[in-house]
Amino acid sequence: MSDRADMKLSLAEKVGYGLGDTASNFVWALMMNFIMYFYTDIFGITAAATGTMLLVARSTDGLFDFFVGAVADRTQTRWGKFRPYLVWLCLPLAAVFVAAFTTPQWSLPAKLAYAWVTYNLLMLLYSAINIPYGALSGVMTDDPLERTSLNAYRMGLAQVGGIIANTSFLWLIARLGGGEASVGAQRTVALFATAAVVLFLVTFFTTRERIHPPPAQRVGLWQDVRMLLANPHWLMMFAVGIVNITFAVIRGSAGIYYLKSFLGWAEDDRRIALFFLVGGLAMIVGAMLTRRVVAVLGKKRAFIGSLAVVAATAVPFFLIRPDQAWLVFLFQSLGMLAAGVNATLYWTILADTADFAEWKFDARSTGLVFSATTCAQKAGMGIGAAIAGMLLDWYGYVPNAVQSPEALRGIVLMMSLIPAAGLAVLAAAFCTYGLTEPACERIRGELAERRRGR
Repeated sequence: MSDRADMKLSLAEKVGYGLGDTASNFVWALMMNFIMYFYTDIFGITAAATGTMLLVARSTDGLFDFFVGAVADRTQTRWGKFRPYLVWLCLPLAAVFVAAFTTPQWSLPAKLAYAWVTYNLLMLLYSAINIPYGALSGVMTDDPLERTSLNAYRMGLAQVGGIIANTSFLWLIARLGGGEASVGAQRTVALFATAAVVLFLVTFFTTRERIHPPPAQRVGLWQDVRMLLANPHWLMMFAVGIVNITFAVIRGSAGIYYLKSFLGWAEDDRRIALFFLVGGLAMIVGAMLTRRVVAVLGKKRAFIGSLAVVAATAVPFFLIRPDQAWLVFLFQSLGMLAAGVNATLYWTILADTADFAEWKFDARSTGLVFSATTCAQKAGMGIGAAIAGMLLDWYGYVPNAVQSPEALRGIVLMMSLIPAAGLAVLAAAFCTYGLTEPACERIRGELAERRRGR
């Protein structure tokens, strides 16, 4: 095992690792903010059908996520356990990404079947590359400040991908489509997919795995699963992942409808792009401030506080009038600033639960820990998308039309009070989380002693 000095990461390695999430976020940003809009207003299926499809898709690939994590934990190559997946899977992910945003000129039932197949394939491949990518951060270093810093770069550079995707998606569709939105969407995603391939390769060549499992590592999958379920701190993060993403997707899905229909920005792509740009930049600032926030508050209190601020800044959207654009930008910036802290800490705290498992069971299953949590996030995506689709349908949303007052009211609720209430409850529940700062420090010290003794 390397000494403590080897746990320090260079700037190049942090940036190189973060660029992998720039690539991932080309996919994630469109799934969070535009997939509902793409399917209803471009692809041509109803909000309810879209929501049902996304829920079922997310409910059926959980076992695949566990499989990916378990296989990654058992992978042995000259490049490590997790890095090779970035090379093996970047091209397949890119190809399916483009296919998922391609609109075939088929009958409605055939188009719906095509959407089911391509969306599921996209999410399966996203898991297959993103789970090893996420687990990589857990084996690059065990230094707590270095982990926080690494994940700050990850979240900051993830938002670079989010900013590019969110601000340019509609603009590029209009510019590249020649008046045909479906053609523009396909060509736009082809650009994102090409960039993602390059960035995943950069991550592969600039990172290194330093932490290796104990020699007596258990190899039975069921033993790993039982160990996971006996880890109360991981169980809490699993639940947090589901709830947090559920409400983020409800709000994210409503965002483009809010901007176009409620605020009346349907013909103002520049202002829509500015909305996503401001939010993305604020999230980058939040991610980069996380280390300082943790130094003052500690990880647990910083995580709780960030959830509370995100909830509080969603409430004013219920009261904002369409002519108060400055308030929209103000509260979006504040909320995304706190979201940057929250997202950074989520992955940092998750790595701590892998340390706890190694300390308690003398076995490290980093890939399984991250795969199960990715499964939780995708479950949240499915639940959130289903709720969003059902709410849009319930309130009477009609694609490419002037919306009724009832539909506008539903969109506003999805942007404000609904996510605010859910995140406030989540912040209160996280107060029971038990892996405190002193406990983490003791665990890291004992693990270091064990590793030196091997």
